[in-house]
Amino acid sequence: MCIRRAAMVLSVTLLLAIPLFAADQLFVTRLKASVAILYSQDETGSMKMRCTATAFKKTSKSYLFVSAAHCLGNDDSQHETSAPVADLSLYVTFDEVRGAKTFYPAEVVMVGYQHRGDDFCILEVQTREKWSVIPLGDEKEEQDGATIVNVASPSGLGLQVLWGTISSLYVDRPLVQDEINWKGAMLLQISAGPGSSGSAIVSERQQAIVGFLVGVVGGHSVVAIPVSRFKAVRQVFEDGQYKWFVNVRK
Repeated sequence: MCIRRAAMVLSVTLLLAIPLFAADQLFVTRLKASVAILYSQDETGSMKMRCTATAFKKTSKSYLFVSAAHCLGNDDSQHETSAPVADLSLYVTFDEVRGAKTFYPAEVVMVGYQHRGDDFCILEVQTREKWSVIPLGDEKEEQDGATIVNVASPSGLGLQVLWGTISSLYVDRPLVQDEINWKGAMLLQISAGPGSSGSAIVSERQQAIVGFLVGVVGGHSVVAIPVSRFKAVRQVFEDGQYKWFVNVRK
């Protein structure tokens, strides 16, 4: 496709235009390739879908995924620790459309304490395969009305690409649901459903993660935890100071 543009010097220049959707499609393809569905396996071998997870970092032998803490269970409020996961057998799959789906064992690295609003977990999958990764961004560089994209599996219908907006970058009041307090959350206008929890909210402009979908309030506002909180808690954990998680790595 050509765009005809008249120059002030009475010459005419033909410019080859690159459709905007082409760049968007490359980004969406890369994003979708980084998203997996999180399953658990019971003693009979049956698989149960839990949530959505996104690869955000590659190590020398593995990939790190992030999802929601409530996907793994409830806090142990009696002992003031995050959800116990010692007996969980977890797997991720990229939900291949054709042929048999491949399930990769996932090991829990860290689980946030939901009572504090730390509704996220980190999973590690060891593999020699090469996968796509979406980096962590900064929600503070965004503003109300910014365009975001989310890849999730609402209602267990497989991975879907969903576009929406940030309706409120920061909520200055508590958002409490059961035992979870999503303080300092973002609100989004985007489709969501059971199975979407833990999925990454990705800035179209940054092409990086700015939050994590955790729930819905009022039947229409989708709640996300800002990536800045995830970064801060992850740093505390890596420094050995996160007292709410009991390490169960075998």
